[in-house]
Amino acid sequence: MKRCHMARRLRAAVRVTPVAAVCATLCTPLWAQEVQSLSEVVVTATRTEERADAVASTITTRDARQIEQSMPVDETGLFADEPDIDVPRDRRRFGAGSINIRGIEDNRVLQMVDGVRLPDFFNGGGPSNISTSTRDAPEFSFLKRVEVLRGPASSLYGSDAIGGVVSYVTKDPKDLMRGKSVGGEAGLSWNGIDNGFGQTVGVAGGNDTIQGLFMYAHRNAHEMKNMGGNDSVSVSRSTPNPQDVETNAYLGKIVLNATSRQTFRLTYEHRDASSSTDLLRLSTSLPRVTSANGTEDLERNRVSLDYEWRPENGVLDRLTAAVYYQKSQTSTNTNQVRSRTSSGCSATTAGTSLCNVALGFGFDQQQTGFNFQADKSFNTGGLEHRLIGGVDFIRTESEEMRDATVVNTTTGTITKSLAGENFPIHDFPKGETRQVGVFVQDEIRFAGGRFTVTPGLRFDHYSLGPDNDPFYNSVAAKPAISKSDSNLSPKLSALWQATDRINLWAQYVFGYRAPNYQEINGSFRNPVQGYGAAPNGELNPEKSRSLEVGARYTDENVQTSVAVFDNRYHDFIEQVQLNCPSDPACLPGLRATYQYRNQTKVRIYGAEWRGVWRFLPQWRVDGAVAYAHGNNEQTGQPLNSVSPLRAAAGLTWEQSVSQGPGAAVRWRAAKAVTRTDDTTFTYFKPGGYGVVDLQAWWRFGKMATLTLAVNNLFDKKYWLWGDVRQTGVAASEPGVDFYTQPGRTFAAAVKLAF
Repeated sequence: MKRCHMARRLRAAVRVTPVAAVCATLCTPLWAQEVQSLSEVVVTATRTEERADAVASTITTRDARQIEQSMPVDETGLFADEPDIDVPRDRRRFGAGSINIRGIEDNRVLQMVDGVRLPDFFNGGGPSNISTSTRDAPEFSFLKRVEVLRGPASSLYGSDAIGGVVSYVTKDPKDLMRGKSVGGEAGLSWNGIDNGFGQTVGVAGGNDTIQGLFMYAHRNAHEMKNMGGNDSVSVSRSTPNPQDVETNAYLGKIVLNATSRQTFRLTYEHRDASSSTDLLRLSTSLPRVTSANGTEDLERNRVSLDYEWRPENGVLDRLTAAVYYQKSQTSTNTNQVRSRTSSGCSATTAGTSLCNVALGFGFDQQQTGFNFQADKSFNTGGLEHRLIGGVDFIRTESEEMRDATVVNTTTGTITKSLAGENFPIHDFPKGETRQVGVFVQDEIRFAGGRFTVTPGLRFDHYSLGPDNDPFYNSVAAKPAISKSDSNLSPKLSALWQATDRINLWAQYVFGYRAPNYQEINGSFRNPVQGYGAAPNGELNPEKSRSLEVGARYTDENVQTSVAVFDNRYHDFIEQVQLNCPSDPACLPGLRATYQYRNQTKVRIYGAEWRGVWRFLPQWRVDGAVAYAHGNNEQTGQPLNSVSPLRAAAGLTWEQSVSQGPGAAVRWRAAKAVTRTDDTTFTYFKPGGYGVVDLQAWWRFGKMATLTLAVNNLFDKKYWLWGDVRQTGVAASEPGVDFYTQPGRTFAAAVKLAF
């Protein structure tokens, strides 16, 4: 009886997730162990700590325990149970690319690690598939939490958050120390999806004043499996391209509690990855290329210093500040053999020559930035305020390069010219972008805290300035352009706690994204094939208006929520072919000119449902369904970046969160693809599917955990729409089984804590 009374008091103070609420009602010891870890406190939605069920937006989290149980090999696996999130894979070579939230992707979704923006996603396109730089998420074993905020968030985060925010939070020393002066962990993992074997080790120690942490992770893997059966070197090949992959990651932290109210945190993060691929699936659009292989190397380093101060005098509740430096480098090399080709070693024109063509690509970014934020709670009359405000600044230096060396083994000539281009080339000039944002938000509560209204406003200014770049100037269609602009992004949200179990919420948010270096100054000429790209200094920022309403219900047994959204995007920036020669931006002497322009109005609306039900002690079922409908309202065509109706569900039994066995059955499904923009060509349209995974784990106290999984239990053959559209797979393309997902595979991991 005493335990139940305590449970009621805690539920009144903190709204918890359904699992904790149910266990509190049943008065089992499991509830007492779970309540602390399951009282989902999020930061991304409001830039300050808040309960997940008390924010007027859709946000979900995955903690370290959930990540360990699912054993993902990339971001596609990490978000597999979120039906409104899609992470397409380039199955030919580069793997998981950019995160898609509700049909919006690439650099329109902000991704951060410990509050620092990840480098840009870059994809130069083209059938040779040589110019891609992924954003490369942090090492999963270093994470203690991932938060995903849906919809435009520019009022708090500025440019690049027009589609949502993904925030990765890495572990602190206390997460490994577990209340001791010294602690650590070590783990081994193997996953049959890519025959990858990984090792992780970490150690942390210290006292109340200072703590330190160091973690290292290494993984060797191979090509991701599929269900293809054609092993030939041809355009019809359907088995994966052979690949070897190696990754290394380091994380170091020093946390100094200078006083009881002041904390400094110094972080160093490093990640590098290299791969070697035999490109045995040949391209139908490059008939002279008869064999190819390539390597990719990427590296990212980050140093950041964070400061938090909670003043005793009450002038502020909290002051935070951070300064950081991050550098990323991507280098891609591709070697092609071109047979029976022209004397100029064309990839398409027939002839009598044999050529070896070495293609190079590089993309580097350097980011330097700082931010600070102040929080203050106060009352005015019958209103309770929580006011936050701050400043963000980031300076980004970007550089891209393409290179080529052509050896005609028939004639003995060596040249740096190919298809009318003289290498090396910069497709946009080296330069820097500066972004400054000032934001303020007031969370106003009244009527005994049952109503919360939150207005917010952010002012952003960006400026883009190119360097004097000889590699760009030598091939540029027009001189490089400088660009600057400003924007205001308002927001208004409201939440009504209708009863102790039900709350209703709504938000109306403005979003924006500034044009980047490539969109403004992307420029080249290909006189042999008669086309080129022109810069555009008249680009306006992309803007959006988003309305979202939702409802949540929580009782002792159930937590469920539903959200309906309508996102309208204006001045979308897309690369289009100009109407030449009448358009004044057309490049003289070329048959076709391409340019980025504000031209598309896009509307994406939809609905989502999520729920958890603990129907018996130690048993729970969860599920989620996401529906979205997207249209390009200028052309009247469907929006290909929007996935069909998708769903996920799971049945879990767990004896205890801290020890003993547990098991889960996971199910994911999608409807068949029917709505595509087939203006350029007719897409291959994957059918619907349903896939079942099994997971099991055993915790031996706090010392060890064994995790096992069988993925795609029934060996289902299926395709993900994101993978198909990422490559642009036509219905007539041979060997479409190349893009299938892995069949039945197994995975295992063991983790030791000390």
